[in-house]
Amino acid sequence: MSFGKASSLNSRSQKATGNPTIPIMSSLGSRLFIYVLGSALLGLAGLSYFFYHELVSGAKREIEQKVYTEVNGIESKLLTVNQSVLALGSATKSLKQANVKDADLYKQLVLEQFRNVGLAYAMGLAQSPNQLVPNRKFYYPYFSRGVDKDDIKYADLATLYSGNSLAEKGEFSQKISSKEPIWLEPFTFNDANTNSSIIMTSFISPLNDQAGEKIGLAIADVTLSSLSQAVKTKVLNNNGSFLILSSQGYLLASPDLSKSDTIKGYRAIPEISQIWDRIQSEPAGLIESGGDFWAFRRIPSTKWLLLAQVPQSSVLTPIFVGVLLASMSVAALLGVVVFIFVRQLNNRLKPILDECEKISEQRGEASIEDERNQDEIDQLSKSFYKLINQIARNEQKIREEVSAAVQAQERLNQARQSQAEAEFLEDEVGGLLDVVSAMEEGDLTMEAEVSDRATGLVADTLNRLREQLAEIIARVLGTTQQVVHGAEDLQKLARVVADNTVEQAQSVAQGVSLTEEVAIAAQDSATKASAANQSLLTAQSTVEEGQVAINTLTEGISVLQKGSAQIVQKMKTLGEFVGLAEQFVQDQGQIASLTQVLAINATLVAARAAEQRDPKQFIGVAREFEAIAGQVNNLANQTNEGLAILQQRTAQIQSVVSAIDSEVQSLGGLVEGFNSGVEQSQKAFYDIQKVTELVVNAGQSITESSVKIADAAETTVQYMSEIDKLATQTADLTRSTSLQAEQMGALARKLLAGIQFFRLPDSLLLSLGDTGITPRLEVQTLDIESIPNLEDFNTGDEDHG
Repeated sequence: MSFGKASSLNSRSQKATGNPTIPIMSSLGSRLFIYVLGSALLGLAGLSYFFYHELVSGAKREIEQKVYTEVNGIESKLLTVNQSVLALGSATKSLKQANVKDADLYKQLVLEQFRNVGLAYAMGLAQSPNQLVPNRKFYYPYFSRGVDKDDIKYADLATLYSGNSLAEKGEFSQKISSKEPIWLEPFTFNDANTNSSIIMTSFISPLNDQAGEKIGLAIADVTLSSLSQAVKTKVLNNNGSFLILSSQGYLLASPDLSKSDTIKGYRAIPEISQIWDRIQSEPAGLIESGGDFWAFRRIPSTKWLLLAQVPQSSVLTPIFVGVLLASMSVAALLGVVVFIFVRQLNNRLKPILDECEKISEQRGEASIEDERNQDEIDQLSKSFYKLINQIARNEQKIREEVSAAVQAQERLNQARQSQAEAEFLEDEVGGLLDVVSAMEEGDLTMEAEVSDRATGLVADTLNRLREQLAEIIARVLGTTQQVVHGAEDLQKLARVVADNTVEQAQSVAQGVSLTEEVAIAAQDSATKASAANQSLLTAQSTVEEGQVAINTLTEGISVLQKGSAQIVQKMKTLGEFVGLAEQFVQDQGQIASLTQVLAINATLVAARAAEQRDPKQFIGVAREFEAIAGQVNNLANQTNEGLAILQQRTAQIQSVVSAIDSEVQSLGGLVEGFNSGVEQSQKAFYDIQKVTELVVNAGQSITESSVKIADAAETTVQYMSEIDKLATQTADLTRSTSLQAEQMGALARKLLAGIQFFRLPDSLLLSLGDTGITPRLEVQTLDIESIPNLEDFNTGDEDHG
């Protein structure tokens, strides 16, 4: 549709302008529309296919997640049944171990457990012959629910069957043969109360006594209709259904199973029989069969198989429709965008084609009308090449005209150049005369302009002469500056000599002070040596006292170790007594639990006695009371014996505790003596530490004093020997420096006065480190009389010596 609109629009625009019509398939816009839209549709189709498969995979994952959630829900409900049956079995074994034989108590126990199970249809406790209730061969208390869940009915299934033939019934024989807790395959149960058949499955737990003999079964029955109600929800998008199969392939739950009264296997269901072999090898998965998705997962506690059946049409159709609508919407939007782009392209190309047509008509060339099978770009390219050829021809004509004009201009320029050459030669001669005049006046900064004419050689020779003269004068100026700097250095040297003279005087004074320090350090060393000897004597006596205290501590530690070993041995004995006491407490706990069981039995017997009216039966109840009283008497005797043993063990513990107390008291005295010894040792070692510190400090002080004495003596000798040499050298250098400075200053002033006539170029001045200012030499006269008299210092040293 977009393609037709673009073509008709192109035709209408061309007819309105009077231009020829371009065929539809030859139009650039039409071909561009077809290429772009076709490639985009191919990519969109691939993308739609990818999204379709991704959405299908997401739907499959959602189905598997629904199956996983449903398995967890069924598992939790079945675990409630399992736990209730196992709790019933555990309580029954406890009553059996307590020798409880009351049938009503077992009946009440079954009722209490049954009330806590919502999924179970019924719960019962089947005894093995004469096990729980010895006076009855079979006993099977059985509670079931009616239409109303709160309507609980009771029946003793052992009495409903005639002649105690319950063991011969098929479902009971299947249950009684089990050795481990197990869920049975579905079976039909004939309810004698309602005279109806119920399809159900059972969870049974065998009960064995301590000797391993089977005493009965704890049983919970679950109808298939209740299981079907638990999986009645839809799987996905209000479609699909859940099914439960047993490990043998029997149908346990489905939405329409409540309407059936027969047991169905997987072979009776064609859809399941086709996939049965495929789903046996894996615990969970999803397969496709018969136009349906089949998701399956095992229920861990029962090994049952939960199936989810979802029609493929309910999953694929919405996904396909959604992807198709989205693809069509995107394709339509893309077609509109491409159509608008092609339309704008045609509108922009149309004025260009019209101008090309006009140019062709003006040149009398073939019209674009003859190129009907070419698109707009081909027509533009041919028109462009024609324009380039025309421009090349026009350029050749222009080049010929410009060449003639250039030749005429060259002839005119030659005449002008001859006249300018004469004027330029006159100017160059004038420049040479100006440079010569400047050199006569001493200005060497001007430079003659060099050219390639006859005057250029003269200018070049004059410039070389000027440069050589400038270099000679620059060298003279540099030498003069060096002389000036040398005079300045001599002045600095004179100042340094004066400073050295002052330092010599200070060194003499320092030698005198060092000599005095030597005498003081010698006296200090003698005093500290005597103090060190006294500290060593004190340290020796303190060490002897510390040795005595350490020997005393060693003896106390050995006695303390022996006492600790005895205390440890008695603590072990006390721990054994405590263990025996704990054993007694455990025995008393068992006696208390047995007493509670006897109390329950007594309560049950009392309840039966209150209901009895027959004297013979009352005598039987009294005998039971007598048996319970005998058991209570035995427990009391065991308690008395245990108390006597506990009293003996308590006396033994008391004696051990007394012995430990006496040992601890005796060790207390040892510990006090040990503490006093430790204090004495600490005091002795503290005294040793102080004396040692004094000795070390004294030794260090003596060493430092000796070093100072040696250094001071050596320094004094060096200072005294060098003073005489420096005095003579100082006087000679001072006189020589003054004379040289005066002579160099006079020479420098004369030389600078002769050079001031010339002016040098800036480049030579910069190479000499000068900024254009003529240096001036200022010679200062050194006052020799200001030097201190060294003979005074020498006289002072002799007096101190």
